[in-house]
Amino acid sequence: MKLDREPLNYQFQFLKLPFPKFSIQKCTIITFRICDKNEDTHLAEWKYSRQDIRKKETTLKISVVLFFSFLMDNFNYNRLDNNRLTFPRAIFCLRSLLWFLVAVFFVWVVVKAQENVVPWDEADMILVNDTTISPIFREFYKCVKPKLAPLKGNYQNFWYDFTNVISECDSLEAYTALDIRPSRNRDETKYVAFPRKNENLTMVTLGIGHDVSAEIRLRELYPNIQFFGADPSSEINKNLYEKSLGGKYFQYAVSDQNGIDDSVVLGNDGYVQQKTQHIGIDHFFKNSVQKSKIDILWMDIEGNEYPVLNQLHHDGNLDRQGVKICQLNVEMHKDLSNLQEMKLFHNFIWKVLEDRKYIFMKPVFVKWQQFRFIRLFIVNIADQECTDLYVK
Repeated sequence: MKLDREPLNYQFQFLKLPFPKFSIQKCTIITFRICDKNEDTHLAEWKYSRQDIRKKETTLKISVVLFFSFLMDNFNYNRLDNNRLTFPRAIFCLRSLLWFLVAVFFVWVVVKAQENVVPWDEADMILVNDTTISPIFREFYKCVKPKLAPLKGNYQNFWYDFTNVISECDSLEAYTALDIRPSRNRDETKYVAFPRKNENLTMVTLGIGHDVSAEIRLRELYPNIQFFGADPSSEINKNLYEKSLGGKYFQYAVSDQNGIDDSVVLGNDGYVQQKTQHIGIDHFFKNSVQKSKIDILWMDIEGNEYPVLNQLHHDGNLDRQGVKICQLNVEMHKDLSNLQEMKLFHNFIWKVLEDRKYIFMKPVFVKWQQFRFIRLFIVNIADQECTDLYVK
């Protein structure tokens, strides 16, 4: 922006309003910037709010209009130059600025009030008053649903705002019925709802990633666990899982299908894509693990998580075959070039709310190099065999 006698080329182009051209010699200059919607989304997460960007633009338009309505009253056109404005007194600048701040605050209050108003439909009212549904789920739903509702259908906003929104519900009183403990590996923290009675547990790790320190820590806290792990790369992972942990290792990429397909594999030089042997998760549990109840599932399978997660829903493939997952930690990824995985994440979360089978908590938004992903802890609070063991 030039501060000379040439007419000011307006920076508020997004307003599309017919303001007069003028030059400014004194006083404070205030500018606004709306994020370029064409910017690379994974490098500018901060630009997304809970509301559509149009609401931000509308708010700023109103604020700027109010600003100029107050400001122009104090301007006098110079008699020698009709294209130039002068200020009669410096105090007018301060007064106009104060009025502008008051106007901005008023608009902000109105917008925030609108954000917090989320209509509840008849199904919501029935659900929160249904005594046949787990009280933990009812409290979870009452907290989570109104916070996510304004984001529904907007896949980008939903992805980038999800962790901040859901973390506000992590301290619900109903969660005291669960004994949740952390178990940390080299770069993340897993969570486990500990059993209320001493039973033998089955744990499955999908995607070992050269690190079993969290599993070893869990074994120290609760020794009665049988471990099963799968990873398409046997290098390092096989020895770690079998010798260091004492578990059983399978060289598979677990997904929703059987056969040879692409996988993202961690090698000595980082992640690479290569052809590997895939196995459907239903076949893996039935033929390899040979268990129908998985007490603890940790899943980091580099993009294959969505087709696997979809089988957990009511009437999903695992549900139809009688396989139950009591709790899981999962890492969900975002494609770098399109919205597809954002959409899959969005749809999975809303299906969880509809199923009334799981609750999710402990969300973490992770930035690693150019990649973005969300970690989530999910607990089954609908299956009696799970709740009898884990819920107080």
